[in-house]
Amino acid sequence: MSSGKPLLVVLGATGNQGGSVVVHFLSQSPPPYAIRAVTRNPSSDKARLLASQGVEVVAGDFDDPRSLEAAFVGATVIFSVTDFMQPMTSVSMREKAAASGAAPGFYIRDYEAQQNRNIIDAAAKVSTLERFIYSGLPNANKLSGGKYQHVYFYDGKGAAEEYGRTTYPMLWEKTSVLYAGFFLENLTGGHGGVFCPRLDKARDCLIGSGREPLTTSIFPWYSVVQDTGTLVAALIRAAPGKKLVGANEWLSLQDLSNLVAQSLGKRIEFVDSVPNLDLGDAELQRAREEMMGFCIEFGLDGGKVDKSVVKPDDLGVPVQLEPVKEWIDKQDWEKILLTA
Repeated sequence: MSSGKPLLVVLGATGNQGGSVVVHFLSQSPPPYAIRAVTRNPSSDKARLLASQGVEVVAGDFDDPRSLEAAFVGATVIFSVTDFMQPMTSVSMREKAAASGAAPGFYIRDYEAQQNRNIIDAAAKVSTLERFIYSGLPNANKLSGGKYQHVYFYDGKGAAEEYGRTTYPMLWEKTSVLYAGFFLENLTGGHGGVFCPRLDKARDCLIGSGREPLTTSIFPWYSVVQDTGTLVAALIRAAPGKKLVGANEWLSLQDLSNLVAQSLGKRIEFVDSVPNLDLGDAELQRAREEMMGFCIEFGLDGGKVDKSVVKPDDLGVPVQLEPVKEWIDKQDWEKILLTA
């Protein structure tokens, strides 16, 4: 596909982060980039929908460096993101971990790190590349001095970021990193729903968890669907070398519960409890518990010790993000809380 426009290559284009990037640039009139979506399965329904919108869809496998090199040909900008949870919940990956003698969390942490190294290796070979946007997370184990060793979905991304910085200094001169904040979308269902208050129908009020420090600590929150594209566009406009935390606002879990209560017009009571982080998987539960401990002590982005991390207001370019209250007011909390 050749349109004469600079080429934006998007990994994870059928997922939340990559999908947000594609939608953001397609929504501009005219779109400033030709867009190439890289997916393992170009015949999937989501991939076909992208193709129908004028997106070039190509096959690419994070485990196959040659497929990535082919997918990156001619790229001006590459947005890279990987997914820890998909392999972590894969039966075949669990079997491979067992065969290796490694615990699944550590095995898949290293697997994701290798996927990211493959992406970085391929990006470093692109002579036309002007900007590489890497969606990562900090290395919790390293930043905490080994205190938090089981935040697998952080450490694989963080280790690969360090690999890119040290192995390809010329690539990293045109690289910016996005540390996604907590997804607001996770409040509405799935495992993230444990952070929502409960609806007490008999008393017509909400019940929220109130134990400190978990429910009173401040964390960065943003809409992964609405705002990832906006943040990536800002990183492209800004000077390279930025490490940005994706956040609309910094709020505590109690703050969010209060906003939900206000949206519903109901009172809320806080009780001496913490959200139940039991995911039905001991390794994932431990990972999430250690993640929350790391976030309280060091910040989700590691920003309490890594002073190179910046907020959207510090990028030096305009960034327009919707207030969290407006996002919350758009949700059907009656339905969400009744089915939680």
